[in-house]
Amino acid sequence: MLKRKWKIRAISFLFVGAAGFVLWKVSRSAFSISRVLHERVSNEISEKNEFKDVVYTSFDKDSNEIILESSNVKKTGDKVFDFSNLVSTFNISPDETATIFADDAHFVSKDSKQCEMNGNVRLLTEEGLLLETEQSFIDMDKKIAHGDTEILITQDDTQFFAKKYHFDMGNKVVTLIDDVKGNLADDLIIADKLIIDFDKSIGKDFKKVRAFGNSLYKTVQYNIKSSREMIYTDQYAEANGNVDLDFKKDKHNYHVKADHITMDLKKNVIKKVIAENNLRIKVDEATSIQGDFGILENDFLTITGNTVIFNEKGKILCKKAILNMKTNDIRVYESKGVIKKN
Repeated sequence: MLKRKWKIRAISFLFVGAAGFVLWKVSRSAFSISRVLHERVSNEISEKNEFKDVVYTSFDKDSNEIILESSNVKKTGDKVFDFSNLVSTFNISPDETATIFADDAHFVSKDSKQCEMNGNVRLLTEEGLLLETEQSFIDMDKKIAHGDTEILITQDDTQFFAKKYHFDMGNKVVTLIDDVKGNLADDLIIADKLIIDFDKSIGKDFKKVRAFGNSLYKTVQYNIKSSREMIYTDQYAEANGNVDLDFKKDKHNYHVKADHITMDLKKNVIKKVIAENNLRIKVDEATSIQGDFGILENDFLTITGNTVIFNEKGKILCKKAILNMKTNDIRVYESKGVIKKN
């Protein structure tokens, strides 16, 4: 009888001991995973370097949390991880966060937080700015994303496409390079390079667009082309370098060429135009005016400086010419003579 009790006690002791050992192993394993995945605890490498359904917490240089959620994580080195099906949330400014989605990601959490993301990459800010591409290199400390893969950018009624990009997340500035096309509401823009300012935090209610190289901005009322540089907001536009401006005023269509053109706009309607250097405006099929400087305001275009009027009779040299854009009549000031056609 005593032997039987002793055997029962021995078996119970072994069972409790085994259960305790298992619990100790599980606890140790969980603690080890925590040490690997949470930088504030330790950088010690676990015996098992692959984990399922993980939430990884890191911190940027300003001590803001970087959250990375993944279905599968592999630790491939000291503070180096490979993530599958990644969803990451991090601060891009003191008041705003962004969320990134990717099929795969390689995250290096050392002096700076570097992340290479591949496959169905989407970056979404709280203000609704969305970037979609196949590859992105992200510095979570500097708040910068860039890549050489085709990208689509959307926000509200704005959409842009390009082959390369650079996104300064902290300042909300996107640079697009190569075969750039976009729409601001119903307007079309094409350029070799485009810089878009999406920042609304300083009281602006418009987007600022800066185009470089050969560029075109097309609206219902006007088209403007430039070979060098163009700046556009919904209140103002400026273009430099072989500028062509086509616009409609009342029932008349006009074509203006100059080295430099600026426009004041209101709800995308031209209110004022200033054109400088090598100015020439086509009034109709037979008439054009040439000069050094021109200003359009209140339905009148005033041209000064080496002014020449070309028509079917020849050309008129004068000090100044004023075009009434309602009637297309031209008033000449201080005529220097008429040179008739042969």
